[in-house]
Amino acid sequence: MNLFDLHCDTAGECFNQIIPLYDGGLHYNICKAEKLDKECRLFAIWIPDELRGKAAEEYFEKVLANFKNEILINNSKIKLCQGVPDLNEAENSGKCAAILTCEGASPFADNDGVYRAKECGVKLMTLTWNGENEIGYGCQSEVDSGLKPLGKHLLKDMEKLNIAADVSHLNRAGFFDAISSGAKVIASHSNSKTVLEKTRTDSEDKFFSCRRNLDDEQIKLLIERKSLIGINFCKSFLGDEGDDGFEAVYRHMAHILDMGGENVLAIGSDFDGCEINPELAGVDKMSAIEAFLLEKGFGKELTEKIFYKNAHNFFENVLQS
Repeated sequence: MNLFDLHCDTAGECFNQIIPLYDGGLHYNICKAEKLDKECRLFAIWIPDELRGKAAEEYFEKVLANFKNEILINNSKIKLCQGVPDLNEAENSGKCAAILTCEGASPFADNDGVYRAKECGVKLMTLTWNGENEIGYGCQSEVDSGLKPLGKHLLKDMEKLNIAADVSHLNRAGFFDAISSGAKVIASHSNSKTVLEKTRTDSEDKFFSCRRNLDDEQIKLLIERKSLIGINFCKSFLGDEGDDGFEAVYRHMAHILDMGGENVLAIGSDFDGCEINPELAGVDKMSAIEAFLLEKGFGKELTEKIFYKNAHNFFENVLQS
């Protein structure tokens, strides 16, 4: 099968846990992915909410240096892609096409930050994590305001430099600011709030989890913008304990498809960034998920769109310049 995954936290976990990318015991490693025919993967460098300014910049640089070293060690298996020629070369040679992203924009929050991000090879930036940063407010903050002036300025520069904006983790007001900015926008790892509200019973955790998912108005706008919505495998964003595996993934996908999302639906696994049901917990499980969806009647053409083509088409455009 072919796979394009919009979000994993593997790069940071390799650094923090001193784990190799080749065969480390994470949700993602190169060995587990070897059965894939073609693979494109967005590797996020997650910035903890408590890191700001210089501390955030230094942390990003350390994780990036370690990730580049892992790519160098495994250069016969993985290639960091800066443009379409890199993407084509990686896919044609059977390598994982790795695309760099940043989760939490604090390392690039000053006036020249986006230009530094481009120099580093960042192609997608998740604007906030759960809390507040220099850009705006995350989905778990108690603030109803949208993006800060610096965040709006950042989005204008991102549009100019063809760096896509990721609204996963952003609060609702910030989401609408991002949508109206003109920048390319995706939700790399977010599910359906409507589906979760119908299935979760733990009211306290349900409230937390629902704030990370997209409501129907947001989903509709992303569909209209010909964006992407990557389904997140995080247990609490899918359903109740024990109801957070294949069937839950199907429910969230089916809801987005019913809204007309055939061309925006994708995979945003969140591997190595959250707790995942054993059914889903690893890149080596992806063929089983695909088989399950085929049994549910999705059809081969649709599953190919979800697992690969939708995201591939979008990021071919991002990588053009």
